[in-house]
Amino acid sequence: MSVISKPAKNLKPRAFCHFFCHFFCSFFPLLISLFLFLFILTFFPGRAWAQQPQVGPQPQSIKAVKVERGPTLDGSLNDEAWKQAVPFTAFRMVFPREGEPTETTELRIVYDEANLYLGIFCSDSQPSRLCANTMAHDAFDDEVGDDIVKVLLDPFLDKRNAYLFVVNARGARSEGLAFGEHSSLDWDGIWDARSRIRPDGWSTEIKIPFKTISFKPNLPHWGLNLERYIPRKQETIRLAAVRQDNHFNNAAEAARLEGIREVKLGLGLTFRPYGTSRVLKNHTDPESTDYQWDGGFDLYKNFTPNFVGALRYNTDFAETEVDERRINLTRFPLYFPEKRTFFLEGSEIFRFGTASTESFSPFFSRRIGLYQGQQVPLLFGAKAYGRLGNTNLAFLDVMTDRWPNLGLARQNFFAGRIYQNILAESKVGLIFTSGSPTGEKNTLAGLDLIYQTSRFQGNRNLLIGGWYVYNWNSIQTGRHQAFGFKVDYPNDLWDIVSSYSYYGDAMDPGLGFLPRKNIQNFSFGMAYMPRPEKGFIGRAVRKFYHELRLNFYWDLSGNLETRTISLEPLNFQTESGEHFEFAITPKRDVLPYDFEVAEGVVIPGGGYNFTEFKLEFQSASHRPVSLDLEHRFGQFYSGRLQETELGLNLRFKGYATLAINADFVRGNLPQGRFSENVFQAKADLFLSPRIGLMNYIQYDNVSRELAINVRFRWELSPGNVVYLVYNKNWERSWDPMSRFLPLQERGVFKVQFSIRP
Repeated sequence: MSVISKPAKNLKPRAFCHFFCHFFCSFFPLLISLFLFLFILTFFPGRAWAQQPQVGPQPQSIKAVKVERGPTLDGSLNDEAWKQAVPFTAFRMVFPREGEPTETTELRIVYDEANLYLGIFCSDSQPSRLCANTMAHDAFDDEVGDDIVKVLLDPFLDKRNAYLFVVNARGARSEGLAFGEHSSLDWDGIWDARSRIRPDGWSTEIKIPFKTISFKPNLPHWGLNLERYIPRKQETIRLAAVRQDNHFNNAAEAARLEGIREVKLGLGLTFRPYGTSRVLKNHTDPESTDYQWDGGFDLYKNFTPNFVGALRYNTDFAETEVDERRINLTRFPLYFPEKRTFFLEGSEIFRFGTASTESFSPFFSRRIGLYQGQQVPLLFGAKAYGRLGNTNLAFLDVMTDRWPNLGLARQNFFAGRIYQNILAESKVGLIFTSGSPTGEKNTLAGLDLIYQTSRFQGNRNLLIGGWYVYNWNSIQTGRHQAFGFKVDYPNDLWDIVSSYSYYGDAMDPGLGFLPRKNIQNFSFGMAYMPRPEKGFIGRAVRKFYHELRLNFYWDLSGNLETRTISLEPLNFQTESGEHFEFAITPKRDVLPYDFEVAEGVVIPGGGYNFTEFKLEFQSASHRPVSLDLEHRFGQFYSGRLQETELGLNLRFKGYATLAINADFVRGNLPQGRFSENVFQAKADLFLSPRIGLMNYIQYDNVSRELAINVRFRWELSPGNVVYLVYNKNWERSWDPMSRFLPLQERGVFKVQFSIRP
């Protein structure tokens, strides 16, 4: 520090060289990122893509028709209410190529004083080839293998965030939130849908209560988009955002939904009481069987149509699916997503900065109510979230109970987030957290600024963002700050991203997730993704993915810790939906200490250079039987490693699914050999989209524990659900011939209702 504070002219030559090298190493990522930023802005848009059209078509406009009585949902579109709406058919194909779709889609929209209704008919020239392989709730993520329709609804017209509703030909539903190019199924709302397969295709009817969504009254129009996916053709059809560079989840690209006036909001109250009965048994103590009866409630109040307050007493998460087991061959903790409904509601507002959630999250809700793999009772929770004008707010306050077995006292946790919408698609915001699961004083505050546009160079996507966080804690001394920035050009032909982040050695977010501190990180990724159209390749290959990714970690003195360079010379998707990939990844990792990669296998500290190879095959997910296979092999520190991941999926026309996954790792190092395996199986049975039995079995040879999670879910009506949950764990010794001995057993019966006065 004293050397840097002195004028450079007073430095001796050796000191000056040391200062220059330290300065250059510390700021090299910053300089490179700035150069790449200028390079993207000036060279690529002006030259490499000048031949492509720059301005997309104007958004469509659709009028909703008010009816006295909404249609009765049965999926047929035969109700008299639908006859009052004029069908909209001007949809466009986006993939595999822009133009007229191969199948017709019709959209009708009506509403009454309480609900919005969408009637959608999906014509199909080969209805026998429709794909409807699941009836599970929230089954539709990015890898969709079913004929589906997606509805994006932006009822507050902020052009940044929107609701997402997804239905397949069996009537299975998913709901979530859309923001920019991303989406999340974290949000759970009360709505309904019915679908029906017909001789000429399939149809669906969707009912969205106005009490479910937040909206701004008296707007001239809402934002609306609709996307239909035909998996056997890999064809995507949309209402708006019809350029291949456009993202369906970007509300700024939505069409205009007009005509919604004078709707009934009610009192804005939702009361959700629940009751549970459970049996707990610890097999290591024959006298430990425990019977419990309990209850609690959630109370929601819409203070305005788009700002909600919530109270939760005696929180219970019995119906939440267990985490999947994963093999960790790194020195750092793995990221597991939040699954508890209370913490998911409004979670999109807490998204902060430009760093990925796996690398840094200033607020990570799993730090509340979970400690060392065990649940900590939540006594009370309060939250408020939503939008007031152009201001987005979310506040969370939770009290956890004492837990003597873990040495935890009763604690209070708080998190707050506010950001302001600026320009057309950008934002500036603040975040604040207080508390730590270990009980120490810990406070964090941060600022982020993100400029985002889907109109760069006409109709391209561009994001430029930066963030800064400071952490006050009682146990760390040193540099408490973290900051970063990112430039992202996510488009269909070229996807280029560059980012830099800095995490101080004393950065310890008590309610956040930070797997690696005392480092600087620079990353750069570039993907060229052409779609061949001519010759044999054009008939066989849908899209190529030529990718290069660089990832560097330095300590705060500029010394290299980790370097990863990933090159994918062969990566493509076929017209039939199969995916092939070959990747080469040279790595360098400098271990600051001895690293126990597996029990009894310790890699000495020091620098290591090694290269990993990857082969991957994925068959089309719309088939009744699909296979995912990934094999990694090559050097691993001072030895060699092979890892094989296998996934087999069987689908029985939506009434049953079976998914078998296995991960095998074999390591051979001078320090010893190791073998780690994880086995997982999911078997789901459905009588309808509202009645299902989900079974999840897991085993790994590290903990040597076998676990089963059985969940029966019966949705009596939207918002009113009955659950039966059964969990059991077994353990075996290191002897491969030993028997599995039971450890713990739990059964839960839970009933939850929703009351809306």
